[in-house]
Amino acid sequence: MISSTVKPLFKVSSKISLLSMALLLGACSSTPTPNYYTLATKVSPLANSKVRVIEVLPVGLPDRINRAPIVVQDAAGKSRILENERWTSTLGAELRDNLSAGLQQKLGAVDRYNSGMAGGKVSYRVATDFSHFDVVTADAAKKNVEVSVAWIIKRNDPNITLDQNSNQNQQLACRMSFSQPIQEYNDSIQNVVSAASASLSRVVDAIALSIVASDTKTQININGVVCS
Repeated sequence: MISSTVKPLFKVSSKISLLSMALLLGACSSTPTPNYYTLATKVSPLANSKVRVIEVLPVGLPDRINRAPIVVQDAAGKSRILENERWTSTLGAELRDNLSAGLQQKLGAVDRYNSGMAGGKVSYRVATDFSHFDVVTADAAKKNVEVSVAWIIKRNDPNITLDQNSNQNQQLACRMSFSQPIQEYNDSIQNVVSAASASLSRVVDAIALSIVASDTKTQININGVVCS
């Protein structure tokens, strides 16, 4: 009598376990696979650049947008975090890596920040801070990437000693703000990424021109950019 009672209970328990496993596997298979995006700058080399070494530091970026999921905001400041639409790394890392790549291509220079390159050559250190790099969807007719960025260019000449009374190692501070339209938004994240990439390309162009002006000690005249 005892054995006949135990067997049915064991069978019921097995069926429950199999059912639970099936439900669990079904839930896992229904989880959407995230889409991943990266910024890609489009720049043209500067013919008059003689800068050969730069050092692009990690960028400053507000915590609210420095994450892998893409963040979209409305005009009132309400944010949506798109968990299934992601940058390939945090936005801060995306900006630094592609800013570096764009400047190297624009200037014909090498970024020694992660290269292990030894000193000995004149270099330009670039410290960049984005107070805004926001995807703002205010209404159906106005959707932009809002950018506010400041940067400091510091010239480092290893041939200039600290006790020399010289202005060779100078520092230049610049800033700019602009809105980059998102074409045919319609909830298309690819268009958001394209507008973000175009925004970063504008920043690359401005920073590259300011580095060249610093290198040649010429007057800076960049539309929308204020330097001191």
